[in-house]
Amino acid sequence: MQEKDLSQQRARLQALRENYVARMPETFERLEHLIGSIPAQDLPSESGDLNSTLTLLVHEVHKLAGSSGSLGLHCVSEAARQLMSLAELWHTHPQDPITKKDLMAKLIATMRECDTESTITEKKEPTRKGSRKIHIVDDDELLAQEMLTWLLEAGFDAEAFFSSSVYLDIFETLSRPDMIIMDVTFGEDTAAGPDTVRQLRNRLGRMPAVIFLSVHDEMPARLAALRAGASRYLVKPISKTRLMDIAHEFAERKHTPKYRVLMVDDDQTVLQAAKIQLEQIGLEVHATDEPLQALRTARQINPDVILLDIMMPEVSGTELAAILREDRQFDATPIVFLTSQTHQDEKTLSVALGGDDYILKPFDADYLTATIFSRAKRSRRLRQLISESAPG
Repeated sequence: MQEKDLSQQRARLQALRENYVARMPETFERLEHLIGSIPAQDLPSESGDLNSTLTLLVHEVHKLAGSSGSLGLHCVSEAARQLMSLAELWHTHPQDPITKKDLMAKLIATMRECDTESTITEKKEPTRKGSRKIHIVDDDELLAQEMLTWLLEAGFDAEAFFSSSVYLDIFETLSRPDMIIMDVTFGEDTAAGPDTVRQLRNRLGRMPAVIFLSVHDEMPARLAALRAGASRYLVKPISKTRLMDIAHEFAERKHTPKYRVLMVDDDQTVLQAAKIQLEQIGLEVHATDEPLQALRTARQINPDVILLDIMMPEVSGTELAAILREDRQFDATPIVFLTSQTHQDEKTLSVALGGDDYILKPFDADYLTATIFSRAKRSRRLRQLISESAPG
């Protein structure tokens, strides 16, 4: 992306921001009209007219909460969140309708009094070498353009799409992304984003990282996103710093060296079976049946995680763990024990001597791979954070 294009993008975004603030009084009037049309008496939860009004109100406030917060209008965003929650819980909220309407009116008044004149200051993101393809799919054009500008300035090859259905239709014609940033709600369809991702997954099988955006922070919303294949779940308003961290983490992941595993077991059958399982999920496995050589091998490969059998001749797994822990290079490296022992004393000893986890033999392949992968991932990330925070 050329500097001229970035300048045009920033200018367009600035114009959208100014137009947004100018339209806010109109938005507030529309919300006040919807609130005013809510009956002042209790109606059954199956009332069609009431539910239609509440649905429209939630939809309007949903967009307001997300876009205003992303523009730095946090006062407006927070009041909008409270208003949305009140509308969503209308039928179960303990207050009477008149009191609830008064609360809504007060929240609108709070929004009107919020400071909308202050400008948003942004830190310049360092450009990373090598473009990474990112797709943004959000029907809030203002927010999508905001995120697009952040990503372009950081050196990513990003595109924005404002309709989940259109994105689904044209996906096969697009360059395959390294990451997709997908809103959960499009229009009145509160599950359009997850549904789109499911359909893409059915087509592709293997999906890139998917970051879901939503104004909802409740457990059911997070669970629905997780089941749809979410890699991350971000609650609006979106923090630029958080988005950039995630973009760099996922979009550049395929260019990151494989996680390294050192496995030590005197049983060749177990050793090879575990090695095959771990290599199938993309790990680099260094396996040895010579425990006395483990320290030298560990120093050579600098593993992200170490997998040790407990019962071995010459040196036990717990003894080997204690020796490895004496070397500062492996002070924070996760050590996972393989054991057939189920006695509590054995488990306690393994932890006391430097172990982080244990897996029972015969091991379940899914549990083995999930445990080792998650340990290796956190280990690599911890090393990166330590390296980045080191002076000089």
